[in-house]
Amino acid sequence: MQLTRPVRAALAAALIGGPLALSAPSADAVTGPAATDATYSYAVRLAIGDGARACSGALVDARWVLTAASCFVDDPTSGAVPAAGTPAEKTVATIGRGDLTTTSGLVTDITELVPYQGRDLVLARLAQPTTGIAGITPIPFAATAPTAGETLTAAGFGRTKTEWSPLALHTGAFVVDSAQDGHVAITGQDTAICAGDAGGPLIRPKDGKPELVGINSLSWQGGCYGQDATETRTGALSSRVDDSGVHDWAQEARERPREVVTPADVTGDGRADLVIQGSDGTITVRTAKAAPSGSPSLRFDAGVRWSSGWANYLGQAGQGRLYFADINGDKKADLIVHGTDGKVSVRLNTGTYFNGGTDWTSGWANYLGQTGQGRLYFADINGDKKADLIVHGTDGKVSVRLNTGTYFNGGTDWTSGWANYLGQTGQGRLYFADINADGRADLIVHGTDGKVSARINTGTYFNGGTDWTSGWANYLGQTGQGRLYFADINADGRADLIVHGTDGKVGTRINTGTYFQIAPGDDWV
Repeated sequence: MQLTRPVRAALAAALIGGPLALSAPSADAVTGPAATDATYSYAVRLAIGDGARACSGALVDARWVLTAASCFVDDPTSGAVPAAGTPAEKTVATIGRGDLTTTSGLVTDITELVPYQGRDLVLARLAQPTTGIAGITPIPFAATAPTAGETLTAAGFGRTKTEWSPLALHTGAFVVDSAQDGHVAITGQDTAICAGDAGGPLIRPKDGKPELVGINSLSWQGGCYGQDATETRTGALSSRVDDSGVHDWAQEARERPREVVTPADVTGDGRADLVIQGSDGTITVRTAKAAPSGSPSLRFDAGVRWSSGWANYLGQAGQGRLYFADINGDKKADLIVHGTDGKVSVRLNTGTYFNGGTDWTSGWANYLGQTGQGRLYFADINGDKKADLIVHGTDGKVSVRLNTGTYFNGGTDWTSGWANYLGQTGQGRLYFADINADGRADLIVHGTDGKVSARINTGTYFNGGTDWTSGWANYLGQTGQGRLYFADINADGRADLIVHGTDGKVGTRINTGTYFQIAPGDDWV
């Protein structure tokens, strides 16, 4: 079912709501009864452009809303696709509020759009996930196609028969006329899909639970408030989401990292700051602040942009990688750039940005930490306060190349047997940080069994080590997992354990000398 622009226009595709001047006259809704309970907790209302326009959506993951791509383009009848990345206009999502007059649920910004090519679909990323918010449950995708004669339910925050901008979610019954290609044609049973309902879910009950069959796209809008009274057709088109193509796209979008977080002391005060690489290529530094009285943990400022243009350096397949470590011994972390051409360059920290940089070494195209590759690390191994190059090969050997001031030397082997600790799927992970405050980075081993042990730097090798903590099998940084980091957050010279959960929270456990201590009120952000 190829939808030409004339067909789109004929179907009255302007389902995006107008100005959101909220009012509440009596509801005699073409779009069916109000649904203000938790049954439709996955239903989302989107305010686009500081409230100038409205759409609906469906929560399909704690961090993602699925809605219509046409909500984010100037002309929704054109079939145009919005640009991937930050929305062109400020967009606010309200989730878990069937009744908009309540204060339940979540209100948060949309920070990123991921459009689907070929259908009126886009995934919108929430600034704050719904994790832990009572009563909000994402809706799963359907796995079977809609069939002619099947009755489905549509939901949305759009106009009703008598309301321009309702204060409640409404639903209605629709019968499937046909399903072909990526679309399903439906007809409302004394109900219609109206302006503001674009992007809303088309729902099928299965085993007593809802599943998402489609996303509302185009409609005749017969009987909707503000429409010509002669228009009585209640037919509509929705974009199907029951096939593997959509499922794979949504899974990839959910799993692809949107940011890379690195704790590193950028200001030189001895405390690790938070360096954030965004998917848009920006590097933002959130400076560590003194902890509140009685708390050993840190707080961070709102952040300042230090650099941009690094969208292809997030460490994903085919991309380069960035690192942050003190290369010149001034106590401030510098930017180290590792390109897909194998070159490694250093951009020095000037205090407010990283300079243009110089090349230090090359030949590392197969050490970007991706599947089947080795990995590089940067940490001070010999205690001269300048980060050295640590090379971890697929053969399991770890060697150290010392920082000479302008390049890294030929290096020596320090340890071996770590072929299954490269941080790839199903593997453990290695880290290098000063655990015992002697100025030299130690080897920290994170196994797939969840144990974390420390092997102390003796000057020429790492010793046999001791276990420090356990229970971290789901924090190896792989798909769907959290991540661990090691950096000094309280300026005592010893690296602490930093925990980054899948819920987006970052917290810390303080290094006591033999283990990491859970501290009250230790969440950072």
